[in-house]
Amino acid sequence: MSAAVRIYVITYRRPHLLERALRSLLAQTHRDWIATVLNDDPADARVAALLGQLGDPRLTLEHPAVHRGGTGNFNYAFRAVAEPFASVLEDDNWWEPGFLAAMLDALARHPAVELACGNERIWRERAGNEWSDTGRTIWPATGGEELFGWQALDKCGGARLCNSSLVFLTAHATKWRTPADIPIEVTEHFRERAVPHPFLLVNAPLVNYAETLSTHRTQGTAIWGGYQTLLVGSVFTLAPAPTRPALARALWQSARNRDPLLTRILLQTGRFVPEASDLWQQGRVPAKLRFLAGALRHPCATCSIQRFRARHTAAWSWLLRGAFADFMTRDFGHVRS
Repeated sequence: MSAAVRIYVITYRRPHLLERALRSLLAQTHRDWIATVLNDDPADARVAALLGQLGDPRLTLEHPAVHRGGTGNFNYAFRAVAEPFASVLEDDNWWEPGFLAAMLDALARHPAVELACGNERIWRERAGNEWSDTGRTIWPATGGEELFGWQALDKCGGARLCNSSLVFLTAHATKWRTPADIPIEVTEHFRERAVPHPFLLVNAPLVNYAETLSTHRTQGTAIWGGYQTLLVGSVFTLAPAPTRPALARALWQSARNRDPLLTRILLQTGRFVPEASDLWQQGRVPAKLRFLAGALRHPCATCSIQRFRARHTAAWSWLLRGAFADFMTRDFGHVRS
C-alpha cells in the first residue's frame, strides 16, 4: 500500500495518549495517507491491541518492533520511501482535522521548498488525564505562511522546527538526520542546522502540543545547558572573526529582560568557547559576578560544562559542517538585530 503521505507515529508506554493521537490522524480531511506506528517498547502489547480496536488498514505496526529511543525514532522517520511526503506524530500530541490538507496545500504553493513546519497550540496536562489550553502558541498565530531563511541569531540555541508539525518531501530526507546520541530535546535544534532553507512556516496552530506531567526526556538543566553551549558556541566558531562582536551584541539585546537561564548560557559559552569570548566581554558586570559566584558554589557542574565540548566531540563536529556551515562560510555578512 502506498499513498501521498507516510506518517510515523512514535509511542512509548502511553497508550491512553496514543489513542488520542491516532484518532486525530483518522479524522484528517486529507485521506491519502498511510501510517507506521513505531512502538519503542517492543514488550508493550497495548499498542497492537489499540490498532486492532481502531481497525483502519492504513495503520500498521512496525514489525518487529525496535527500541531505538526518541532520537533514533525521529531519525528513522527521515528516510527515502515510495511516498513523496512524510510527517511525524508523537503520541502525546494531536492534530486538528485540517492539518495535513493545509500543510500540503502550502507546500504546493511553494514548489521549491522541501519542508513545512506548522504552528502549535500548547496544552498542559492536569491530574486525572485532564487538559487545559494555556492560550499560548509556539509563535504568534497569524494567518497564511512565510518563508524562514538562514539567520545566525536564529541558530544560537533556538529552533523553529517542531517535531510533530512537520510535513516534508522524502527524496532527500536521509540528509537531515541528527547525531544518534543527542538527547531528544535538542533534536529540533540540530535538525534545523541540516534541513534546506528557506523552509515554510504555516502560522495557523493546527497541531496541539502537550506539556505532560511525566516525560521521557532528559531531566536536569546541566545536559540542556551543555548542548545550548555547543549550539551557541558553534555559531561563533563558524562566524568570521570580524562579525563576532556584532553577533554578541545582538544576542545580548535579545537576552536581556528574559529568562535568567539564557543569560547564564551566553556567559558560560563566552567563558568556555574561545571563539565566543565576545559574549563574556560584553556581559554586564553584575551578571558575570552572579555567574562566577554560582560557579564557585557548584564546581562539579561548572567543570562538567567546561568539559562538555571535549566530551561531545562528535556532536560538536556535526554542528561545524553541513548546510548551516556552508551558509556561514559563503553568505554570512550581517547580523539581524
